[in-house]
Amino acid sequence: MERPTLEAMLEAATGVDRDGDHYTVTEGYRLSVYVGEPGQAMEVSEVLSLRLKDGFCEATSGEHDAVYYLEYNSLHGLSVRPPSGSGAHRPGFS
Repeated sequence: MERPTLEAMLEAATGVDRDGDHYTVTEGYRLSVYVGEPGQAMEVSEVLSLRLKDGFCEATSGEHDAVYYLEYNSLHGLSVRPPSGSGAHRPGFS
């Protein structure tokens, strides 16, 4: 992935706020980034913020209080989950 693609994905993601090159995840939302190749990706979960640098991004994760430094070409996706109890129900569940 290239930096402009990651920026576009983060701009489209609900629950992600931008301040320059720094993106923060709104409280209650859960963001994960996927590193590696499709089918062989590692999930970096509980991402609290992403800071975009020239050749890499810095992902701060609440899991294990870790900071990951990732080249853009190693990223291949992200997911955002809304807060629990956000009113979104799956069929057959209340």
